Amino acid sequence: MRYDAIILGAGISGLTAAHRLSRRNRRILLLESNDRVGGAIETMESDGFLIERGPNSLRGTHEFLDLVDELGIDDELIAADPRAPAYIYHRNALHAVPMGPAALIGTELLSLRGKMRLLAEPFISRAEGLGEESIASFIRRRLGDEVLERIVAPFVSGVYAGDAEQLSVQAAMARLAGFETDSGSIMLGALRGLLRRKPESEAARPARSLRRYRLCSFRTGLHRLPQALSASLGNAVMTGARVESVAQLSIPEGEPVFEIEAVRGRDRQVLTTGTLIVATPAYTASELTLKLSPGLSALLAEISYNSLVTAPLAWRATQIGRPLDGFGFLAPRNEGLRTLGSIWNSTLFPDRSRQGWALLTNFIGGSTDPGAVNLEDGELRRIASDDLKRVLGIEGEPLALPLTRYWRAIPQYTIGHAERIEKIRKAVEKVNGLVLIGNYMDGVSLGDCIKHARDAADHCIDPNRSTIGAKRETAREITEQTK
Repeated sequence: MRYDAIILGAGISGLTAAHRLSRRNRRILLLESNDRVGGAIETMESDGFLIERGPNSLRGTHEFLDLVDELGIDDELIAADPRAPAYIYHRNALHAVPMGPAALIGTELLSLRGKMRLLAEPFISRAEGLGEESIASFIRRRLGDEVLERIVAPFVSGVYAGDAEQLSVQAAMARLAGFETDSGSIMLGALRGLLRRKPESEAARPARSLRRYRLCSFRTGLHRLPQALSASLGNAVMTGARVESVAQLSIPEGEPVFEIEAVRGRDRQVLTTGTLIVATPAYTASELTLKLSPGLSALLAEISYNSLVTAPLAWRATQIGRPLDGFGFLAPRNEGLRTLGSIWNSTLFPDRSRQGWALLTNFIGGSTDPGAVNLEDGELRRIASDDLKRVLGIEGEPLALPLTRYWRAIPQYTIGHAERIEKIRKAVEKVNGLVLIGNYMDGVSLGDCIKHARDAADHCIDPNRSTIGAKRETAREITEQTK
């Protein structure tokens, strides 16, 4: 059977691209090997608690909010209080993450010496000829050791569960690296970017402010988004479908055609399309593209992933020694905690826990603790519980809730990743009709995935309409998020 486009993988990237193409009346088919859609997005109920097994929330970007509008689920959207702080654990205390110049000057996260080093950043000469550089090297060079260890490295652990010494600043924090390249300074580059991108008229302003959408979810959990996307596609979604082979046929005097052989139960189908969108993790995309381009397949196989455990725990609110008045906390690796961070779900959103209880989702493992994923459930719960007791002054034992292990959790934008992605793009261009999307390409956040998938779908419809892999945020959006 012939389709305008076939999408492989029903995570958020594949679902968004399929939805976008379907709204433009393309005949599409979305194939997913699992028996459900959503990929890492999975919400479950357990013992009166609503647990997110993967991402716990997403940032309210314009693309995400437009998608919610299109799906008609606006009334189910919920947003956390944008004024609530996120914390960093330092010297046996929680400190609010400084969100602006005044907060940076006043924070106790940095010593006077650390603040003076930070303020000296515009006067530090740019580096020449370093090539791809680690986040740690870049931040240490421009902002100093304290900013790296107490603010940036915990952020890297929270977003990537990664190691700032290993991740590429050009790939993971491309905007910061660009500020130095273009302006010689992070601070000057950020300021010039804001001034340069300031809208000149009311007509140029975005339709909505993003301020209130700092973190979002849905009343019944984050899985509501993939469920709504799948429902909008109807019979165009086929779960439990295993792709056994992908090949590209050469047709005389015609466009190349992809031939996909898929098995679902006892049913085997041969499907054809002129556009193939691969929206799987990089390691699966490597297998699927082997016959199309061995070189591309090899590049995709080079992308590494780390392991991670999510360990939700619950206590009665009366057992917790301090107010849970924010998003949660991150823990620098030199503070003696094995837990990377904790999200305070029952504070962020309503109806996440039993009445009078607090639900906290904790993360263990990542690039700096790769063996954690192999620990027994009881040991993982003990680690998280002991760490939270220390940070929050909790008394008594928690209610144990289901753990989730990811042996390949988050793609790591290690040094060389930016160059590798450029090679991947060039290899894809040589396979007419092939499109790759996913969190290993242009950002690991759900918002990045939604934007990139939408851009990719638009590019399939009209190659002159959009640029795949464009910058992920405007300066105005950054300002709106941090107000």
